[in-house]
Amino acid sequence: MIKKGEKDLMNVITILTPTYNRAHTLPTLYESLKSQDNQNFDWLIVDDGSTDETRSLIEGFVNENVVNIIYIYQSNGGKARALNTGFSKSKHSLIYAVVDSDDYLLPSATQIFNDYIRKYEKDKEIGGFFFLYNTSDGKLLNTHGDVVNEDESLTRYEYNNKYRQNDGCICYFNRAISKYKYPEYEGESYIGPTVIQMEMADDFKFVFSPEVVGVAEYLEGGISKSGRKLRLKNPFGMIHYSNLMMSKRNGIITQIKYAISIWPYAKIAKKNFLETLKLGDRPALIVLTFLPGLLLYFKWRKLLD
Repeated sequence: MIKKGEKDLMNVITILTPTYNRAHTLPTLYESLKSQDNQNFDWLIVDDGSTDETRSLIEGFVNENVVNIIYIYQSNGGKARALNTGFSKSKHSLIYAVVDSDDYLLPSATQIFNDYIRKYEKDKEIGGFFFLYNTSDGKLLNTHGDVVNEDESLTRYEYNNKYRQNDGCICYFNRAISKYKYPEYEGESYIGPTVIQMEMADDFKFVFSPEVVGVAEYLEGGISKSGRKLRLKNPFGMIHYSNLMMSKRNGIITQIKYAISIWPYAKIAKKNFLETLKLGDRPALIVLTFLPGLLLYFKWRKLLD
């Protein structure tokens, strides 16, 4: 571990960055952290098995002695495992702001995080905050429809149903991530990033904010660009995600869509018919979607050839 400071985490705000072979983008994020209006934060970097110059790069950042940096290296296991590692260091921070290694923050970001902590810390129903990102040309990132124009406290299901799913900066209160972690499956490295937020829906809502706190782009080789093939290589993680999307909190069309998708993932995971029915809480819905699910399997499996 490379670190600056006597304690692993010293501040109430931790910027949590999972990274893999992003030595070429991390300097931009680092420069944005050096430029924050509010410098009372830690930067916790979980290196998920990088084989590039990430370690030596971070050593250089630490030696500059500007930002309180904690660096953890682990064998490659995917972003969710890296986040779980970061979440496990949750004794000192109130908020963990997940900022990917190919994103960067605007100068006002950590002050905005601090303002939201003061506003919502005592509301035990709130599990965290969600802020917007711009692209480098100043447009909102990945906006499928409307976005909030004032703070709204919603579960992830409620937000998706109202606004559809948008990417941005998710911040978790310690009280949420001390109770919930991403599920991990042996031999798999991917699971949908909103899984943990959906699993929190019985206990926590998130404050979805109209504030823009950073800039992001989808890079070649990133998770967002990897698409269906990546998901097919991680069938158990996608079965887990599909089961959450089959929740009655979603509309019936969404429930049916994800019940259908369970079948190709189950086939890839070598589950038979009866085993597939036991994979979730909605066996009746799963059995009703067997035929379209089988057709979808024959279509998707070509991607793995």
